[in-house]
Amino acid sequence: MTNNASETSTTMMLRGKVAIVTGARRSIGEAIVRALAEQGAKVVVHYRSGRDEAEKLVAELCASGSDAVALGGNLSRSAEVKALFDESEVLYGGVDIIVANAGATAVPSATAEVTDEVFESVIDSNTRATFYVLREAARRIRDGGRIINISSSSVRFELPGFSAYATSKAGALTTIGILAKELGGRGITANSIMAGPIASGFLDPNGEIVSSAPDGLINDLASAAPSHRLGLPSDIAPLAAFLASAEAGWINGQTILTNNGATV
Repeated sequence: MTNNASETSTTMMLRGKVAIVTGARRSIGEAIVRALAEQGAKVVVHYRSGRDEAEKLVAELCASGSDAVALGGNLSRSAEVKALFDESEVLYGGVDIIVANAGATAVPSATAEVTDEVFESVIDSNTRATFYVLREAARRIRDGGRIINISSSSVRFELPGFSAYATSKAGALTTIGILAKELGGRGITANSIMAGPIASGFLDPNGEIVSSAPDGLINDLASAAPSHRLGLPSDIAPLAAFLASAEAGWINGQTILTNNGATV
């Protein structure tokens, strides 16, 4: 009996907490949803497109005993971000964990070849939308809450072809540092996970895999890591779950590089 109780307390460290994970229907977002649900959190699975996938994920979680709901919204519109938080509060009474994961990439191309349309698209998805989510999190999150931003190692390592994407992801790192100082007095932490290349990456603004990545790029990215492989969503999710926990309360305002030691 003692062993079972110990196991339960260890594996349910987020029991009673409410989490919103944006861009959660697949890839890193889906993996984080599963990790938080396994720790007992009630999870709002946000999607912009792919409603069927999001609802299938929710059905699977609920069938296994978790509490989850799928909610849609275009996060580049502040009114829809507010509505996402409104609905979450109506359903669950408040929010304790916000994972700002939603975003988009573009087919890698030299800076000189980036079109206005491509640049505006990634800024809309990765800068504007993320700021709106973080701003609403600052307004709504309960005391002792956790804000987690999913960033990219392309911000730190100047990889040719990723200038538009890296530029669009860089701003949130500063916002997270500021939130850590603004909200820390309430026991709230704000941190970023700077993920390396993920095998399910190269997404367009609708979350679909881009098949026209330059020849050899995938192999180059994989070979840069000591493990000689790309990362997986499951490599990122455990860190997000830990940062969401009470045990991570002394980690605040940090950017944690998670790329297997690659210096791409």
